Amino acid sequence: MLDVIAIGEVLIDFTPAGRSAGGNEQFECNPGGAPANVAAALSRLGAKSALISKVGEDQFGSLLHNTLLGSGVDVSEVSYTKEASTTLAFVHLDDIGDRSFSFFRKPGADTFLQSEDVPLERIESCKALHFGSLSMTHEPARTATKTAVLKAKESGVLLSFDPNIRFALWKNREEARENIFWGMNYADILKISEEELSFITGTSDVEKGSLELQQQFDIKLIVVTLADKGCYYRLAGQDGYVPGFKVKAIDTTGAGDAFLGCLLYKILENGSSLHELTSQQMISMLTFANAGGALVTTRKGALGSMPTTDEITRMIESNQQNNDDRFRPGFHFSPPANWANDPNGLVYYEGSYHLFYQYHPYSNKWGPMHWGHAISKDLVQWQHEPIALFPDEHGAIFSGCCVVDWKNSSGLFVDSHGLVAIFTHADTHPVTGQPRQRQSLAYSSDKGQTWHKYDGNPVLAEDDLIDFRDPKVFWHPQSERWIMAIVAGDHARFYASPNLLEWTLTGEFGKGEGSHDGVWECPDLFELPVDNTGRTKWVLIISIGDNPNCPEGSRTQYFIGEFDGNTFVNDNPADHILWLDHGRDNYAGVTWSDVPQEDGRRILIGWMSNWKYANETPTGSWRGAMTLPRVLSLASKDGNVVLIQAPVREVEQLRKEFMSWSGITVTPAAPFIQKMNEDLLEIEADIDLRSGSEFHIRLKSSGLSEIVIGYDPAKEWLFIDRSNSGVTDFHPSFASKHGAKMVSKNGKIKLQIWVDRNAVEVYADHGMVVLTDQIFLDAPMDRVEVSTQSGEAVLDSLQIHTLEPIHILGGGRNEA
Repeated sequence: MLDVIAIGEVLIDFTPAGRSAGGNEQFECNPGGAPANVAAALSRLGAKSALISKVGEDQFGSLLHNTLLGSGVDVSEVSYTKEASTTLAFVHLDDIGDRSFSFFRKPGADTFLQSEDVPLERIESCKALHFGSLSMTHEPARTATKTAVLKAKESGVLLSFDPNIRFALWKNREEARENIFWGMNYADILKISEEELSFITGTSDVEKGSLELQQQFDIKLIVVTLADKGCYYRLAGQDGYVPGFKVKAIDTTGAGDAFLGCLLYKILENGSSLHELTSQQMISMLTFANAGGALVTTRKGALGSMPTTDEITRMIESNQQNNDDRFRPGFHFSPPANWANDPNGLVYYEGSYHLFYQYHPYSNKWGPMHWGHAISKDLVQWQHEPIALFPDEHGAIFSGCCVVDWKNSSGLFVDSHGLVAIFTHADTHPVTGQPRQRQSLAYSSDKGQTWHKYDGNPVLAEDDLIDFRDPKVFWHPQSERWIMAIVAGDHARFYASPNLLEWTLTGEFGKGEGSHDGVWECPDLFELPVDNTGRTKWVLIISIGDNPNCPEGSRTQYFIGEFDGNTFVNDNPADHILWLDHGRDNYAGVTWSDVPQEDGRRILIGWMSNWKYANETPTGSWRGAMTLPRVLSLASKDGNVVLIQAPVREVEQLRKEFMSWSGITVTPAAPFIQKMNEDLLEIEADIDLRSGSEFHIRLKSSGLSEIVIGYDPAKEWLFIDRSNSGVTDFHPSFASKHGAKMVSKNGKIKLQIWVDRNAVEVYADHGMVVLTDQIFLDAPMDRVEVSTQSGEAVLDSLQIHTLEPIHILGGGRNEA
């Protein structure tokens, strides 16, 4: 039985081959034609493919027949005709390998395919039929193509359609649109380019246009190819961007066909129906297809340049290895491999800081959540530990916290104290089929090395709540009981317990307060002194999930107020929103519990990513990192209490070489430039802007990328611009310029900037304003430039420290 039958044109592509001695452009003859290319790609990968087409009784027809046969394609349905010559196409390539076509098809042999040439019984028994629009430009091939498609649909055969628009071959655009619509009515899989999508839908918005087509034609899988940027896919219930591969393109002819052949091969190899494919499977398949399409562009010709599985695998592995090394952070915590997101269970116990985190040990995409684990003596150097918590009969292990049960209030320890983890168990309700989230416990008597799930799990359930997760627990000495802050979709809830096992609802907060751009997640609640006033305030931290309509994506807000042991009361008006971080990549931050009283610090760490593109960052076999640990404090500003952040003092141990300047005047014509041999930096700058306009600190790579940290005095706006920061094409929201209101003091600003291989953190005005962003430079950062748009600025002080990389032991390394 055949795997795939393709029906449609097979032709000769004449591609540029330099110039003659007399200066005339020369062309070489290469077999091609989109359906034929797809069939050849499938055969090259090991599938059984056949082509239904017609060629002329001429030299070119014989060449095509023999080339297909040599490529392993079944050519028993490729017939000859005397009525027309084999179709020819002259391919014109620009400087980057992109092509345009001139066709000699007036008529072409492929348009003489007739309905009686279509082997209906073979179509009925194959796994997939692939067709395009160009076999429907003329009769009788149009009717023959439709006959094949209708037979496939009737037989339940998977139908793949590629519009492959070539306007020169149609009478007019309306006829092209009409026949393409006919094809989409029957397609299970639609492969379409960005330009074709725009023509068909009238929108250049890939997400909007693909959704419109899926809803109008009920197409199961739509894939929009985005050239070297990769592709975007939409499958029922899921969608996303899958980044492409950077190669030196010679000839893009056949790249889309190779892509589609690779995708069909992987779909058939999987054996599942389209609606059963998970997002992880789709991303894996599309990565394979992107690599196949990229490989074809590195050599001339189409049909004969299709890649093998080994070639594609090598490209993927090479790309992953390259990104593993290139973007692995130097001093930010990252997992040894695979996926990591929210920090969990932050606790200090008997000399060690514990960092648990959401972890998927079998993929670099989000999946069934475990708790990864690392420990540190100083919040800088880390040691990876074995996975702490695995999914079980109650579900996956979502976010939560750890506390030290010093007085053994839980009774889980024998005449001693130990660690108790309180976390969300996530599964599906067996009756309703709805997501279900309940709170459970695990405990450790050996400093977090081994964990035991509590036999009475779950300890807290609210059957009416679908979003009910991320417990953060602390001991409240005034009421002598444990308090839990937890989120429930659009609000926070507070529970109390004498023993961590039995919980009573005491209050709610948040409906109509603050930002509700996304679902509320990852709460934290703690008390801090305000300046040196002798008074204290309570801080409630709430992260909010991604909203497709908000460019910021997921981010974190905080509230200042009072907590009476039962509920939280906001000091500010309900619509007054305070953001923890004004960058794009600080989410789900929570603080360490049980930091010794003599230390006295409240220390927070966040997940350095954003749900808008977290699954797509180009990091290779690992994905996800944490921010620097930060000390939180409160200060009064303009009559309001606000949160201040500063990196923990321990990171200063990474300082290596030190450079310092003062009294440097910079102008547009005379910027300050310092070449660097290191790419891990701490930069401190005191800047006088009183006679200048917009001010920039540019961190430039040895390639073409840069990250810009700037300040606009007129707008009183501090910003990061990562529009040209290297690899940005994995998601359209990544390349962006964003910032925050910041008022200079007497025309002066103060910045502290931490630069890693994968991120930049900016602390301005002594930590009053903070921005955290991921970056993926095209080459190591090798210089720092300081300039103004107009006028002049004075660097009262500029200090640059080069930094040592940290060394993570026990399964992963962050060293160079």
